[in-house]
Amino acid sequence: MGIKDKALAFGRKFKLDSHHAIERFGVFFGIFGVTGAIVISASAVSAYQAGRDSLSQTALYTIDFTTSKTNLDGTVDGVYTNESGNKALVMMHFSPTAQISYNAADYRAFLLGSDTSLNSEPVSTSGIKGSFYAFGSTGYVGVLLNADRSFDRQVLNLTVRANAELTTPSAGQEHSSGKLAGDETFSQYDQWRVFFNPGASRVRKIAALDTLTFDPAQAYYEVALKKMEAAARHALDQKLVEMRTNLTQIQSYTSDLQTTKIDGLFLRPPTVPVSIATDKITGVSAAAAKDGVSTLALRTKHVAPGGFDLNWRAGNIYDGYLDALVPTGQSYAQFFARKRDEGADPTGQQISDMRWTLSDGSSLTEDYQSSDVTMRPLMNIMDNLSQAYQDYSRNKSQYESDLSLDLLRLDMGLRDVQSNNTLRDDKDFLTTLQ
Repeated sequence: MGIKDKALAFGRKFKLDSHHAIERFGVFFGIFGVTGAIVISASAVSAYQAGRDSLSQTALYTIDFTTSKTNLDGTVDGVYTNESGNKALVMMHFSPTAQISYNAADYRAFLLGSDTSLNSEPVSTSGIKGSFYAFGSTGYVGVLLNADRSFDRQVLNLTVRANAELTTPSAGQEHSSGKLAGDETFSQYDQWRVFFNPGASRVRKIAALDTLTFDPAQAYYEVALKKMEAAARHALDQKLVEMRTNLTQIQSYTSDLQTTKIDGLFLRPPTVPVSIATDKITGVSAAAAKDGVSTLALRTKHVAPGGFDLNWRAGNIYDGYLDALVPTGQSYAQFFARKRDEGADPTGQQISDMRWTLSDGSSLTEDYQSSDVTMRPLMNIMDNLSQAYQDYSRNKSQYESDLSLDLLRLDMGLRDVQSNNTLRDDKDFLTTLQ
């Protein structure tokens, strides 16, 4: 029997031939129905599993927020836990210039649970206590939660209320997020809401939460300053790479002075400003190092006015740099004020005033015209060498002044947190729905 005959016999047996149209429709409908049910069930299982995966892994659901009455924009840096998973810190910040209260006593909070659709439900983790930290005048604030056990994998809905409104909202400009969320308190009080999941697998752990006593400065350093410090150190290191290139150019152009001659005349090396004359860049760059770690360093006998002799590779912001820089008997404020009074760096002008003397004692700049074609090779060498000195002087000034100051500002910010952080941890701070 051929394939065609077998197909016809199969159709007659199961009533799928042309004489059994109704039966054939029923079979096909049943097949499609079963297939559809399987597809729908599989989709439902997939969606459910995706929701569980999200709940299992996602730590933060809110990236930024706006206060409901004063319309101040804020950012959620993240949610952080300890190794045991029973402490959670929600770190947030406003602009340093935002008119917020730096007194933790001016805040309180409310904690609810949420499902994956962010609908409210009771908090499943028991015994949660809360405290609020204002990290000096940096604009950073944080809510620290302590539980009896590790946090469940549940989305938590944290509402922070500012009891003191330091900014008057414009008429008709109050934020509407509270009403959209079905909570009329957002129109009555100045507050904001954050959704997070401290029990998620992707939550970041920080050492500050594993200490016996919570240190706001350590937490601020780990959460906020480490990234800023890495960026500041990278900028310093890249500037050293540029300065090394400048010194290599200076060396090359100086060698050209002896080999480039016009009718036996050549340029003598100019007298270099003492502030840069003996400078060296030692060590190797990250690109050249076998371990990828840069060891470049500036060796100089003269620091640019307003600059800092900062050995930044040997320390870090958390250990501090200022104690080694500030003279005994001076405050930090006095130290920086005196640095500002040191004036501008004269090295650039001194390079412009350098004398370019030829081997016969004449002056290339005074005795010859820049349009003199015969002297053009020597003019080019002079211009190249002068520009290399200017580039190095400018980069050195930026390295010792602006870029070093960027790192020291982070040091001052940490000291602000150490000296001026405030705390509210009474039983009335946090209200939890359980």
